[in-house]
This record gives sequence, C-alpha cells and structure tokens, in this order.
Amino acid sequence: MKILLKNAKIYGAGQADILVEDGLITGIGSYDTADEVHDLSAYAAVLPGFFDAHMHIVTGDIEFNDRALRAWAQAGVTSVRDMGIGTDKPTHPTQDFLAYRETIENPECAHCYTCGRFVAQYHGLNHVMSDGAETGYGCKTPQDGADAVNELIDMGCDGIKTSIGRGMNGKQVPIEEEKLRAIAEAAKARGVWCSAHVLDAEFVKTLLDAGIPEFAHMPTDRVSDEDLQRMVDQGVTCTPTLCSIQAPPPPMPAGAKMPKMGGPGGPGGPGGPGGPDGGMPPMMANKQEQEDICVDNVARFHKLGGMVAVGTDTMRMESQPHVARMPVDELKLLYKAGLSIDEVIAAGTINAAKLCKVDGELGSIEVGKKANIIAVKNPVDESFEALSHVEFVMNRGKVIREL
Repeated sequence: MKILLKNAKIYGAGQADILVEDGLITGIGSYDTADEVHDLSAYAAVLPGFFDAHMHIVTGDIEFNDRALRAWAQAGVTSVRDMGIGTDKPTHPTQDFLAYRETIENPECAHCYTCGRFVAQYHGLNHVMSDGAETGYGCKTPQDGADAVNELIDMGCDGIKTSIGRGMNGKQVPIEEEKLRAIAEAAKARGVWCSAHVLDAEFVKTLLDAGIPEFAHMPTDRVSDEDLQRMVDQGVTCTPTLCSIQAPPPPMPAGAKMPKMGGPGGPGGPGGPGGPDGGMPPMMANKQEQEDICVDNVARFHKLGGMVAVGTDTMRMESQPHVARMPVDELKLLYKAGLSIDEVIAAGTINAAKLCKVDGELGSIEVGKKANIIAVKNPVDESFEALSHVEFVMNRGKVIREL
C-alpha cells in the first residue's frame, strides 16, 4: 500500500510530498495520489522520529511490559536504546527479555535496541548490586570480557555496555585497561557498538587508551582540554545524559531491590547518572554544580568537534511511567551547552542513529530509509516546547498518531 504525506515542511529541507510504501520512504517530491493520503500542510515542521539513546528498560523486581514503548512512540520517540537491564540475571535471564522484545516489535511501540547486560569488573561496578544480586557479567580476565561480548551478541543483543568506576560507596575495584580493550576489540570484531559508563574524569584516559569508542554520560567533574581533544581525535562519541544529574529518584514499587548507591558526596542511584548501578561521584553533593561542570565539559567537547547524541538515563519502572516521553529537558541542556537548534535536533536523530549503527535506515527523512516521521504544529525554537506536543507520528510506515 502506498501512503502519501502531502505538503510536508521537512525540517531543514523545505516543503515536499513524502511517498511511503511497505514501511520505507520511496519518494520525496511532488505526487498526486496514493492509497492513503495525509495532508500535513497544517504542521510547522516534519522531522525524523527521535531516539532516546540511553535508557534502562527494566529495573527492580517487575515484569516486562510494552506500556512505556507505546508511550515513547506516541510522543515521537520511535527508537530507544536500553543500556543495561537491572534485574537479577539468574532470576530474569537476558533471553527472556529478547524473546519478549520480539512480541512487541510492531509500529505501535518504539523499537528497543539493547546491550542486554553490562560486561564489567568481577564484583565491580555493574556486575553486582549492593544486595548481592548479579545483574551483569563479571570479568576476572580479558578473555572473560571477550567471551561475554560474544555470548551477548550471539543471544541477539545489538551492542555492548561496559563501565568503569568505584561503584558502591567508592569501594569497588575499577575495571582494568586490558579488560576494557578486550571488550572493545571483541565488539568491534562483531561489528556492534560499544559504550562505557563513566562519571569520573580520572578514568577518561583509561577508556581512551583501551580504545572505547563511546562514552555513556559525561564526567561530572572537570575533564581536561587535553583529554577532550583526545576524545575528538579518536572519534569518541558521547551521550552525556545531562538531564539525569538533577532527576529525582523514582518511587519504588513494592518488593523492588535497588542498590544503596553513591559516595559520601551524594545519594546517586536511579534517577541520577549511571543507570541501575550508578551513583554520583563523591567529589561534591551540589547537583547544580555537577550539572554546570558537566554542561561545560560537553560545551568544550562540542566546540572541539565532538559528536553528541541524546540520551536520558531514565529508568523504565511501573512506578514511574511518565519517563516515557520526548526528552525535551535533555534537548534544552544540550542547547545550553552551545549546540545550535539544528545540532540539538541532529543529536536526537541522525547522531543517535549513528551511535546505534542504524543511520543507513533511520535518523533522517531520505529515500530508502524507514518511514519514522513526526510532525509538530508549532515551530521548533530554543525552548523545544513544540516537541513536547507531537501531533503526528508515523512509525515504520504506519500512522499511529494524528490529531
């Protein structure tokens, strides 16, 4: 079936008609008829579907469900990337989530890319929680890291997530460079993305020396100009999750077992940077100060030419369903860090698609790409408020929202 989107004011490209067939964009130009026609002339801007390139699909003792993925799609976020399942691995096998994901692979839901589990230091950050629950793969040797990468990819995971830090109350041993290098090389050999959780500037050099290509978060203490330049020179990309620094922790569902995170400087934990086993670095308790420093790190990284993508580090929990929405708070903070409006839009679309290694099929409105298309009735400005009210959503070639 051919679907025609008439009079689309494509953001950054002018007005045209968009022809869609079998879920793909097959033409951009001027067309008269199709099996289904939608007139978009009343919309101020037509854009690609957005990404949230850093979220956590499930944490705590709760069941998987598709409610959040439906809410994201309705909000115009047609793709999300899970950056580490936070449930106990023996109790909730990764394969169960991957099988569940296949059951909700439909246009009403945002597509969920996933790393499955962290590949981490044995008994270190993101291997075990404070209650002893094993949530990730613990590596005693570099070969353990490579083996874990291959096991996850063989299962059907889309990429790899590792982490470096001292974890719970600053007492865990950070992962060594040799293990990080083995993880990065194994991921590269499998052709998948590889990201590392990092919150402390002291670990930036280790990640760079190990060849990690993506930083999840940006350190909340000052990164030196030299290290930022190295990041740019090595082609490192960053999903800074600025909005997570001051995000309140989610209310906990009955029976959930979440870690007691953070050092003496801050409570950390879910809702703050770092995901299910995150926690704030111990250098300061003032979240506004942390945010200001992190924004400055991003600003200097961006000015040097570094690529930034949108991610929020939200915890998808039954007790906090409202997190499944357009990440406007993150867009505003990226603008504060010096990105232009167009650059912020790119961070939430094509840059995020590049991180997920799907820019050949998503992230922009082009012939041959999947028809993930949204529209808003107000112009997009530096408030990004227009994106809080997405009135039209086409996901994988199907119109799922039209007001």
